[in-house]
Amino acid sequence: MSASSHRARAAGTAVLLVLTGAVLGITVDRLWLAPTPIGAMSLTAGAMSERLGLSPEDAARLSVLLDTLHTEVTAAAADGPEALRAATDAAHQRIDASLPPESRPAFHSWMQEHREHMMDQMHRAPMGPGAMRGGGGIAQSRGGAREVP
Repeated sequence: MSASSHRARAAGTAVLLVLTGAVLGITVDRLWLAPTPIGAMSLTAGAMSERLGLSPEDAARLSVLLDTLHTEVTAAAADGPEALRAATDAAHQRIDASLPPESRPAFHSWMQEHREHMMDQMHRAPMGPGAMRGGGGIAQSRGGAREVP
């Protein structure tokens, strides 16, 4: 074989390796590293009520409480991270106190799962403007979409 034939073969092999690496990289990213779909960790009043097995009456009370807490936590966010953290902790305590006793362990578990999910997302995603801003997620209630503390 001539030198040019060896170079062409080496170039072809290099291109094949790059393309194979790209395909494998995309596959790994999509199957194992891609973020959880938006609905999988949904923080809505309805999702919380369903997960906790709340009665329609308890679910309605929770939705009203979340509307109130949203206003309080949003106001605290304007005062900085420490005020936001305190308001969020107080909101979690109020939610916990409002739940039937049999639903509280599921609430604690759900919040821990959400916290772990958020931490995973923060470590995966590049930090950009607003990446560390407030609250827990997006909630849906009678008033529309809003952040849950």
